[in-house]
Amino acid sequence: MHTTNTIGTIILGAGASSRMGRPKQLLEWRNELLVNRAIRQATALSAGPVVLVLGANAEVIAGKVTDPFIITAVNDNWAEGMGGSIVTGLKALQKHRSNLEGVLITLVDQPLITTTHLSEIIEKFKKNNTPLVAAAYGNTLGVPALFSADLFPRLLTLSGKEGAKKIIHQVRDKLTKWPLPVAKIDLDTPEEWKAFLAKEN
Repeated sequence: MHTTNTIGTIILGAGASSRMGRPKQLLEWRNELLVNRAIRQATALSAGPVVLVLGANAEVIAGKVTDPFIITAVNDNWAEGMGGSIVTGLKALQKHRSNLEGVLITLVDQPLITTTHLSEIIEKFKKNNTPLVAAAYGNTLGVPALFSADLFPRLLTLSGKEGAKKIIHQVRDKLTKWPLPVAKIDLDTPEEWKAFLAKEN
């Protein structure tokens, strides 16, 4: 448990899930909606404030969120891509806590990511005194990823389809890689969801 409360978390859940045909955020696994699962894993860290960023279907999804204390921020320009959602989430976090040491970025549609995984990333961040800890899976680096406050100005310049990977690429030589094979999951189509359920249940 980190009692300093200076690591904020952004849960990205603004996408329209057009290929899925219904909001991914509201898919149910183990008697829990994916959006509520992601919130539960993040809030259990007790590391700092948690912001859920919504966009497409925001009202419907917000109505299904079971945590009354979660901070919700809506990215009205969600259709332009993930960059704006990261900016929306970070601004909302900074409103709630001005002295953040870092921000952890996670996705609604990575159901295998647990509080333990996120906690390991935070511990690695604090121990290594590194500007960035990124999940390593497949042949790539991505989220969950923890960005130090020094990188906030760069995160705030993201727009359109530029996501966290742009910054990860920029500081590739200084970051800490955290092997996290469970982060490599694509839940974009009904077929992928069906295959996931068959495998995990």
